[in-house]
Amino acid sequence: MKGYSYNEFLEDLNRGHEIHFIYKEENYYISGQNFWKFYDADSEIEGEDTNELLHKVRLEGKTLMELWNAIEIDIIF
Repeated sequence: MKGYSYNEFLEDLNRGHEIHFIYKEENYYISGQNFWKFYDADSEIEGEDTNELLHKVRLEGKTLMELWNAIEIDIIF
């Protein structure tokens, strides 16, 4: 989704939206309190809120904010 900023991503998560995204040809799901890689039940991460969740989530040791330009937003629910 071109032109979709990290700040818009944060706003959508804080509003309760669920977001599917792609990073390095792998599919991921994030909501305000949950994150996981599709087809990998062991990858689930939970947080008390969006801020805690985003602090915990790391892909290749980096936060989603650090990887933002390499992430492709697929669907926003």
